Amino acid sequence: MVPETADVIVVGYGGAGATAAITAADLGAEVLIVEKEAQGGGNTKLSAGSVRTFGAFDRAVEHITFLCGGATDPEVIEALVRESHDNEPWLRSLGGEVVMDPLRAAPVSYPVYPTGAASPEQPGADGVGPRLRVKGEATANGRDLWALLSGNVRQRRIPVRFDSPALRLLRHPDGAVNGLIARRGKDETVVRARKAVILTCGGYERDHDMQLQFMGQRYGSLGASGHTGDGIRMAADAGASLWHMNAVAAGFGYRVDGFDCAVIHAMPGPGFIYVDRNASRFVDETAMDAHAVGSLVTELELETMRRPRVPSFVVFDEETRLAGPVANTERGAVAGRYRWSEDNAPEIDKGWIRTGSGTAELAAALGLDPAALERTIERYNDACAGGHDADFGRSAATLRPLERPPFYGAALWPSLFNTQGGPRRNARAQVLDAWGCPIPGLYGAGELGSMWSQNYPGAGNLTEALAFGRIAGRNAAARNP
Repeated sequence: MVPETADVIVVGYGGAGATAAITAADLGAEVLIVEKEAQGGGNTKLSAGSVRTFGAFDRAVEHITFLCGGATDPEVIEALVRESHDNEPWLRSLGGEVVMDPLRAAPVSYPVYPTGAASPEQPGADGVGPRLRVKGEATANGRDLWALLSGNVRQRRIPVRFDSPALRLLRHPDGAVNGLIARRGKDETVVRARKAVILTCGGYERDHDMQLQFMGQRYGSLGASGHTGDGIRMAADAGASLWHMNAVAAGFGYRVDGFDCAVIHAMPGPGFIYVDRNASRFVDETAMDAHAVGSLVTELELETMRRPRVPSFVVFDEETRLAGPVANTERGAVAGRYRWSEDNAPEIDKGWIRTGSGTAELAAALGLDPAALERTIERYNDACAGGHDADFGRSAATLRPLERPPFYGAALWPSLFNTQGGPRRNARAQVLDAWGCPIPGLYGAGELGSMWSQNYPGAGNLTEALAFGRIAGRNAAARNP
């Protein structure tokens, strides 16, 4: 094995990795990026591309502290808020055009997110400002942000070694991380770091065993195919403490034939309901946070050990079917591989969407109790007629009855945008050992060991990737072992 050498080795070439590499290179460090896949981008390229802004420092810290439920160190939260104020000017300094993110273009997809905090009634929510995005050809998508970041990596001539999965970290006898072993084809190569290694190689959303161990059930994946927990294993092998391992950002997705990933579920209008395996509604369908499905479906029936909301089902009628696609294939791992039709007809023909001339026939097609589904739809339609949803408080403006046959439905599976867990880090992006001490020469950024915990707010990961990517790149470049 012939060693290669650089000042800073970045493992993983997504948003956090590119940001860390650019920052370290601009400070004079020689940087090498090692990427498992044949191309970069990770979940950044597959995302909606939104970046959060914050207002009053104390209020923003209070809000994020509430969301994290005490599971994230206060100084890490403070570092995020403080550093995030530089996200917009930094993106502009790279040549990006930064604009307000409208979040939803017509036709509206449900649920509808506010421009500030996802839940305005939560403590400190007024400390959360509007979302931003980089404007580009892809239109409100992470591909625009990724084009800006990757273009700047190329401009700086930072080398990227693709198709080179990192296998394990190397440590000096004094305990400092000073390199790694990566695979290149059939060979293993030693890559030495004069200053530091930065882990930015994503979570474990593609590793089903980790899903079972840390979350108790299997999820579909909407994210990057290379996110199989490699960074978690390497960090643990180097003695790192882990945190937030059961924290995820998950939405509803479809499982479809021929794809190894899920497809994002999104509705073109309010004419739909969600039901569980008992054919009962369980949520205000138009106001639920689409990132919080992981929490929504964790209920377990102890007698049967069955999760009654896995899968859940979406039910709609002909009017909604004609209103637009019931999926978003512009984002997620399916983007570029399949485009959902405007009228959903091909997907009905494929059997991805089930249909019935009446609600009883649809129930049979979905494997639900026909009488129970009929009662649920009848009660929902009565709520629409009365303009009041006594069960879940759905806004009267969204109470559109299901009346026009044929009727349609599809199974909805909890599907991961990403996981948050991984090596615990401090406010300087240093990875900590089991005793809370920094492991010399090892830094982390991005969703691997993310600071987000119990309640993930949309756009939080990209915000963190930029902020902690710069923190990690700055401190790694400044290290003089």
